[in-house]
Amino acid sequence: MIVAGFARLFVTGRQRISSLKAQQSKRYYEAFRLKQKNRVSILSVVPGGHQQSAKIIFDDSPSTTVNFKYIWLRDNCKCSQCVDKSTKQKLIDTPSIDVNIRPERLNVNKDGQLVVEWVEKGQSHSSIYEPEWLLRYSRCFIEDNFASPVDEEHASERPPLTLWDRTTIWKNLPEISYEEVMESDKGLALWLEMFHRFGTALLRGVPTTKGKIIEVVKRFAYVKETSYGVTFDVVAEPDPEHLAYTGTHLHHHTDMNYREKSPGMQLLHCLKSTDIKGDGSDPGGLSFLVDGFRAANWLKENEPAAFHILSATPVRFQISVNGMKFSQTWPIICTDNEGKVTEIHYNNRTMGPLQAPTHLITPFYHSYHLLTEKIRTESMQFAFHLAPGDLLAFNNRRVLHGRTSFDDTRVSRHLEGCYVDIDETMAIYDFFA
Repeated sequence: MIVAGFARLFVTGRQRISSLKAQQSKRYYEAFRLKQKNRVSILSVVPGGHQQSAKIIFDDSPSTTVNFKYIWLRDNCKCSQCVDKSTKQKLIDTPSIDVNIRPERLNVNKDGQLVVEWVEKGQSHSSIYEPEWLLRYSRCFIEDNFASPVDEEHASERPPLTLWDRTTIWKNLPEISYEEVMESDKGLALWLEMFHRFGTALLRGVPTTKGKIIEVVKRFAYVKETSYGVTFDVVAEPDPEHLAYTGTHLHHHTDMNYREKSPGMQLLHCLKSTDIKGDGSDPGGLSFLVDGFRAANWLKENEPAAFHILSATPVRFQISVNGMKFSQTWPIICTDNEGKVTEIHYNNRTMGPLQAPTHLITPFYHSYHLLTEKIRTESMQFAFHLAPGDLLAFNNRRVLHGRTSFDDTRVSRHLEGCYVDIDETMAIYDFFA
């Protein structure tokens, strides 16, 4: 019954999303018309001879010439024999294609598409390629790199991130009410847009009932169970297994870098925050966030050698929880093939002894200090008190979080938290976008 109830709740959340389809259809149609208006076609295609490739000239401005290897073209045929039309998954068995395959004929049809005729094991096969699709995937061939464009059939091109500091975030505070997110698809879409852009978003007015955090997550994803449970409680304990369960000051960090893949999204719901003395002085327990991507990009621009060291040096993170041992290595700054920052793994409390060649030890610590100094700069920090009913979500692989110390004999503080696989969240965001 519990499983069935969970399924009904989650399916209901997904069904709400389908109500936007009618509203979106007009936008999709307009986008399609614009695409047709600016459509690219192929001017000519010439066999590349010994290069085993086709030389294709597009009519974009200025005209682009690209060499496409035959094996690549055959492997990426989009016909119904090679790709399942429902799932968009490949049916063709790539290892069975002759690496030295050559086409029988190449031509451009009246619609400006590339048509390739193949003969494999005595059987004829025809492939048709849209020029826009070919041009999109030509970047790595033109620039001679590992560029990886988004395939529109499987993912969405997302808008740029908003890298922020204290001033930026306070001017554009990413917050919305609990009712808007839970009762309106428009509200949920807006909240997810904030989360994508800023890497963090606040919900206000969430009922202070334990377990409400799970109901919120069910609107867009599943809770990720970890060694801390389905959810975890951040309260001061007499004999804690983790520093988070004390009143100790917690410096900026990202969570669970010691796991095979640290959770991408974390949520914290404030159930209780009471100053027992109530004398007007600061009781402590101030939460703070820092945009790790902004800090890393600052390092890249101002201290490129330090950026290179922190993005190239593997660092081991480790912990023992409830008798279970976890250990994993990551660079503190992760980048993609083009050098763009994609993840931050930063937690001084769980970082193990640095294992690197002797000549890299001092440069690493110097680089680590430079990044830390930037992260701890007041102008970088979004600091606030979580009030009862506030629910904070943040990208755990982008935004560092922390907390000032507090006296647990004076402050009664209870947060309930959980983790979510961020690709679940972003898939729903992409649907709305």
